[in-house]
Amino acid sequence: MALLAGIDEAGYGPHLGPLVVAAAALEFPHGALPDPDLWETLGGHVRKTPAARDGRVLVCDSKLAYAPARGLANLERTVLGFLAAGGIRPATLAALLGAIAVPSSDSDPAAETVAAEPWHRPATLALPMAATAEEIESAATRFDAGLGAVGGRVGRIWASLAAPARFNRLVKGGRRNKAEALFLLNADLLARLGIHAGGEAVHVTIDRHGGRRFYGDLLAGAFPMHEVTALEESAAQSRYRLAEGGAAAPMDLTIRERCESWSLATALASMAAKYVRELQMHELNAFFAARVPGLRPTAGYGLDAWRFLDDVAAARAAAGVPDEAILRSR
Repeated sequence: MALLAGIDEAGYGPHLGPLVVAAAALEFPHGALPDPDLWETLGGHVRKTPAARDGRVLVCDSKLAYAPARGLANLERTVLGFLAAGGIRPATLAALLGAIAVPSSDSDPAAETVAAEPWHRPATLALPMAATAEEIESAATRFDAGLGAVGGRVGRIWASLAAPARFNRLVKGGRRNKAEALFLLNADLLARLGIHAGGEAVHVTIDRHGGRRFYGDLLAGAFPMHEVTALEESAAQSRYRLAEGGAAAPMDLTIRERCESWSLATALASMAAKYVRELQMHELNAFFAARVPGLRPTAGYGLDAWRFLDDVAAARAAAGVPDEAILRSR
């Protein structure tokens, strides 16, 4: 089966918490990949507008789907529903990460990350947190029926994670800027998509990174065994083709701003990345709330991140949490 996939991130801008990049893949018969804008095609089963509560599955930019006041229910129905349609029903955060997290391409053992973050105990965080099992199964049925009607089926979700300790290593010493570190996580997912496709065609839609227009050198560096062809590098979008040679079909990439409003797969990836990040921020906030009475939780952005660090300074010292385990260097 050929893949129509999307990649997006959550947590690029904050000072605290992980950067999470996710990929979502839909599978279609070879040579029959549809246009990425699938909302109308699947309109009887998915919706793009959060306000239209009519039983269809919400698939949209995570910034529209999630707000702290609304909680995780929208994200859980969609992300866990998509996974359930593929037979994956994680009961804990550990099971979720075990199903979707891709190994890092740099020297960042998972055990080291866990040891640096005493709040990260994913086996103790039960899922779902907000959505009901019935809502998740209903979403799974919708995904199955909608994609099945156009000859497709659910594929997989993967996530590439950089906790602060790993993020700081990726940019240490000015070797890379934030955008280059973000691209490394994207490259891990592109490689995973290529493996999963097994030689079939892949079309990946990716949200543009901070306005960057040219990605050819980055792609050539990440995939030295592939021929990278620039098909378009315009203000509207950047398109590339990665060809490995032999019998394998090429991988086509389309990179554009606000891609999650144009590509359903990228919107789904956006929701998956946000869901994983919010679960890990929940762990962080819960750990310190148990040690600091009256502590206000943080999303990790702007001045509130510094407020939170001041509020938990004594608790951090008592728990032996080094700055680099909680605070990003950029």
